[in-house]
Amino acid sequence: MSNPSSNRRRFLAAAATMAGAAGCLNDDSPDGTQTDGVRDSDGDGVIDSQDYAPNDPDVQAKSDVVEAATEAAATTTTSPSTARETTAPPRRTTTSPTRTTSSPSRTTTRPAANTITVTRGMRESESGIVEYSAEDVTARVVSDGPSIDLREGSSVKLLVTAYQFPREDAVTYGVSDAFRLTGTREVSVDVDLPAADPPTGERVHYLAFLLPGGVSVDDASASDLAFFHESDPFVVASDDVTIRRDSHPKAAGDVSGEGYERTSIEGAYRLSFEGETQGNAWSSGFYIYKSTYVERATAPRGRSRPEYVSHAQQEGFADELAQILASDAEKNGFTEKRMQVEFVIDFVQNLPYVPDDVSTGYDDYTKFISETVVEAGGDCEDTAIMLAAVLQADPFNYDMVLIQPPEHMAAGIYGDDDLAGSYYTYEGRRYYYIETTGSGWGIGDSPERYQGESAYIHQV
Repeated sequence: MSNPSSNRRRFLAAAATMAGAAGCLNDDSPDGTQTDGVRDSDGDGVIDSQDYAPNDPDVQAKSDVVEAATEAAATTTTSPSTARETTAPPRRTTTSPTRTTSSPSRTTTRPAANTITVTRGMRESESGIVEYSAEDVTARVVSDGPSIDLREGSSVKLLVTAYQFPREDAVTYGVSDAFRLTGTREVSVDVDLPAADPPTGERVHYLAFLLPGGVSVDDASASDLAFFHESDPFVVASDDVTIRRDSHPKAAGDVSGEGYERTSIEGAYRLSFEGETQGNAWSSGFYIYKSTYVERATAPRGRSRPEYVSHAQQEGFADELAQILASDAEKNGFTEKRMQVEFVIDFVQNLPYVPDDVSTGYDDYTKFISETVVEAGGDCEDTAIMLAAVLQADPFNYDMVLIQPPEHMAAGIYGDDDLAGSYYTYEGRRYYYIETTGSGWGIGDSPERYQGESAYIHQV
């Protein structure tokens, strides 16, 4: 009953003009950094550009991170929780009864917990968190949900973990009773969190996962978990129960431009794009979670530019975005491989060109591709990195390079000698120039100012 294509859009998970590419790279080194991309920071025998976490030899794959989070959650005591089936949205309340706790020497009364009700969340036809407090979380589960077995009658559970925002240390968790999704009816699931409440005064958020009903949290592996949804960041007051939303300083708000719209919803950004390929109008849309964006926006920049491509591939973001764009290409009628590549190029070119000093206040500030998408653009190296990462990922699987003429950067795609246009030869292979900072440039089209110029070629 789950829709893999729709679910994929939740993991991540605009027309531009040529605004002058000069000055987007101002360094003297070919990579824009002093590193050569072959360091082995942790001495584990894997160079940083191929290493999932070069400063942590115990974390070499994404599964290591998920398994570590699961192990951390398994050390916390769970509390009872319930699941109920309903054909209507879950009942929403603003307060809960006062909770009383006792000890041999005294009885103390805690204030009632306030509840945050989600007003801008996933669409009613989609699964998601609908309300939460410091003590419990309520979620709506529908058939168009995460890619876990939601066939009629299958048994699943909802695991909710509180993390320091964004996705740092796990601080507490709870798990629902097993429930079943029957027919087209939605299920409202309540998850109680244990007495070990989220820490006060710190920005935290809830991450929710589905796991098979017959699997306990203690025995669950990374492959058993399917990411479900996450909440906005919030802060718990000193009374341990009062909570309020608390956006991260790097959080992005709503914005709308020509061919692009970003809407902030609970835990995520809903992104919509429109453009044109060879005279045919198209649209594309997906979600990117706020924690994913904030993690990247606050990450150190000490990488060579090719490493930004390999990072996007290693963490899976490039594959997810490539799968979404390939699906959208077909949905918009672009079924031939060459037309799908043209669609992806137009998608990237339609993102507005934003020089570094405008978008960040820094010179040569290279973005992760999740930043480029959420912020609706970047400068030449940002969009070139994005295009190279996507077209090299599955299902496109093209051999890509970054091409760096003086004070500029573009992407290059491997092609046979029967293609027309500008190209550079690297290790005996022809890489055709792709300009990414303005619309209308095709494969092999090079701006006049770069024709005949020598360039550094960066293998990615």
